Amino acid sequence: MMDTMRKYLWILKAISKLKLSTQKDVITRFLTAEKKYLPDKKTKADVSDILRCALCPNMCRFDCPVLDAVKSETFSPSGKTRIAYALEMDRFLSDDAVALMYVCAGCDACKQWCPFNFSVEELLIGVRKDISDKGMVPPSLVHFVENLKKNHTVYEGGNTSLGLSEEGELQKDVLYFAGCTTLNRMKKVAQATIKILEKAGIDYTVLPEEWCCGAPLSLLGFDSDFKKFAEHNVKAFREYKTLICSCPTCVHMFKEVYPKMGFPLKVEVLHTSQFFLQLAKEGKIKLGECNKEYVYHDPCALSRKLNITKEPRELLESIPGLTLKEVQLNQKETRCCGMGGMLGFTNPEIASAITKKRSEELRGVSDSIVTACPVCEFALKRANTGEILDISELILKVLK
Repeated sequence: MMDTMRKYLWILKAISKLKLSTQKDVITRFLTAEKKYLPDKKTKADVSDILRCALCPNMCRFDCPVLDAVKSETFSPSGKTRIAYALEMDRFLSDDAVALMYVCAGCDACKQWCPFNFSVEELLIGVRKDISDKGMVPPSLVHFVENLKKNHTVYEGGNTSLGLSEEGELQKDVLYFAGCTTLNRMKKVAQATIKILEKAGIDYTVLPEEWCCGAPLSLLGFDSDFKKFAEHNVKAFREYKTLICSCPTCVHMFKEVYPKMGFPLKVEVLHTSQFFLQLAKEGKIKLGECNKEYVYHDPCALSRKLNITKEPRELLESIPGLTLKEVQLNQKETRCCGMGGMLGFTNPEIASAITKKRSEELRGVSDSIVTACPVCEFALKRANTGEILDISELILKVLK
């Protein structure tokens, strides 16, 4: 309260010099102005913050991968929030306006430059919740969500199991959670991780059936469905001490989002790069020489949402002979691979354009790329045929 008063002290001083009738008019307008521009009904979206974003000078626009790919101001961060504001205020409604609410890479590049520390993705999630409550979700996304609820994976008819003999052995301390994309598109990442754990002598297990971490449901605004997945996963993880994940988004969900949504995990949650670095420092794995150069691509969820940038680099730099190169936009200033924020499912053409640009940036530094996210590896492999590895695959490659 005192901070607020100090902030507006200059206004109070200015008002005190006015005549009484004018003072009353100014104060009334000052206290009620915001209400005039906010909806009367209760919304799940934070319309006040959406309005602030919409009216901002939009300094983040130069770093938005979606705007860069589409080249239309409608798709800029503030362009989307202006449409979002109009939707929340019931100013207009169209299929195109609703569809625009899902055209976001969720990379949080905007947050890096925002004076309010806003994430446009987070603002839009609230709007998507209101869209869901109103029954206005695009049919293609309704089908996607129904499939996810039925099959427990984002891939229709997809796999939810690694099919290993260790499944179901609940007495072990370490649980490996592969994630939807690892299980269905990048199984070599899971295989590499398992082999590293075995060579290190880690007593691990995997689940007989993995349910999606729930990120797509949360991102698309399906709160009640997300909570069912969260409840299931909390119960599935409760027997373990350490949970390691290949996918940064899974780590972010389990470590950050679950507790915020009322589903705290007692298990320690680590990304595989963090766990492998621990193994290397403890001498449980020995890394052989690799006389080659690699450029490292920072996954958005790992670098921005989890602030994990040092561990993967430290692990890679511990490989004898390996030369680690850096692309200009790295660490928290990384660029999205194109598959963030469900963009690969909602807007595949835009996602592909973003992937192509990021691939060209990385290839301009080195022909060999290493990342720490199966989704990023999957996206980059679709853009070119050069060597692209997950950090687990590279570690296995040089393991003594």
